[in-house]
Amino acid sequence: MMKLLSLLHKQTNYESLCWYDSRSLPGVRFAVRKASLLQRIELTSRIKELALNHEFLKAGDIPEQLDATMADLLVRRLYLEWGLDKISGLRIDGDPATLGSLVERGPETLVEEILAAIKAELDLSEDERKN
Repeated sequence: MMKLLSLLHKQTNYESLCWYDSRSLPGVRFAVRKASLLQRIELTSRIKELALNHEFLKAGDIPEQLDATMADLLVRRLYLEWGLDKISGLRIDGDPATLGSLVERGPETLVEEILAAIKAELDLSEDERKN
């Protein structure tokens, strides 16, 4: 009977960040947020208008296509701002990397890698979709 009582006190620890080792820049690590329901709602509402505008503008002439490209880049930046929590092992122009310096002057290969990790965290697994 003692074993039954000890199971009642067991707790589960949930980490809201997922750390990745960069494949494109050895020694660089970054932490991406895991999405909760509320965070998914907030992110979706933030990108909804830009995404709708992007689809509408794709069919237009050159100025509208440039606007569509801008909208796409802004959506990518929103993903980064929302999802990237920490970055370590990288200096940009001699200073520790931050979200701002990564977006302004950082290596685009790393940005793409981080975006892929953020989007992977946002995708629901098959088991999560069933629930």
